[in-house]
Amino acid sequence: KAFIQSSVASSDVPKLFTWWTGGVYEELVETGELAELDDLWEELIASGEFDQSTRDFYTVGEHVYGVPLHLSRWIALYNKSHFAEAGIEPPTTWQELTAAAETLKQAGKTPFLATTQDGWRGFIWFQELMLRTDPDAYQGLHTGEVAYDSEPVRKAFEIWSDWYAKGWFTDPRSNEEVADFARGNGSIYLMGDWAVGLIEAAGLEAGTDIGAFVMPSMDAAAPSAVIVEGSPIVMSNEGAADEQTMAMLKHFLSVDGANVWAEASGNSIGNTKANPPNVVVAQINDTVAAEGTAAFQRWWEAVPADLQGELVAEFNRFMLDPTMDTAESVMANAQSLNAEYWADQ
Repeated sequence: KAFIQSSVASSDVPKLFTWWTGGVYEELVETGELAELDDLWEELIASGEFDQSTRDFYTVGEHVYGVPLHLSRWIALYNKSHFAEAGIEPPTTWQELTAAAETLKQAGKTPFLATTQDGWRGFIWFQELMLRTDPDAYQGLHTGEVAYDSEPVRKAFEIWSDWYAKGWFTDPRSNEEVADFARGNGSIYLMGDWAVGLIEAAGLEAGTDIGAFVMPSMDAAAPSAVIVEGSPIVMSNEGAADEQTMAMLKHFLSVDGANVWAEASGNSIGNTKANPPNVVVAQINDTVAAEGTAAFQRWWEAVPADLQGELVAEFNRFMLDPTMDTAESVMANAQSLNAEYWADQ
């Protein structure tokens, strides 16, 4: 971030570089240093390899400024042997989810794996519970319209705290999250699908040992939804004017380029004609297509950048002491930070 910010200040921006979506993306667009990629996206959509919803994910105002470096959905990865031993199937409703968690617990398994490893993971279950209980409030948090000590947030914390009290979560202090899942410590692992390759490297095989499902919402009538993380590649104005740089980007986005990238990194870029990086992503692709699953931006990118670190530290604090007393303190602190930020906007 520091390098790009200094590059922008000196008008010496790299021709091609990776970034984030959300507030920091919009701030970068506002500098005028990024090239509009509308013409490129017209080609991508006309080819049938990318869809409009992916373009929309990288659009600011009336123009689009980025293409996917990776397009990852945040899904529930599950241990197939744990589910088989417990005699359960992947849940499709909230009631089935809680019943599955209780059945796994009775079978001697800890249902959910979640840690504070590396300091950033505290938002994962917060965003998921907010989306599953009140998607409008989830989005309102990102614009300052909903307070962090409001009733929708309190409801999410009540569920979260209750599930901890029932013993449904693993020890949050572990620093070996992926290895823990591979060892069987936790039956359901909520993470971006980019983690599948890491899990396979730790010893489990996608499709054979692990499967995946989209988390259900509390309201059975609510449409299918999923958190999406989509780190962009962006171009400077100079890069867009350079034939070699544009040719490189077009090749990366092509079927051939997407296939090589998927094999090398385990990530998908959203090219619908390319090979999925693994069978788990292929399965989720089918689910999303069949159910018309709506994409919601990940909390980390959606929240103002100035609030990310301090708010996630509060979520981590709750995970280390998951009582409602702690939750009330976390909500109060989070809202104080939130209110102070938006008062200056």
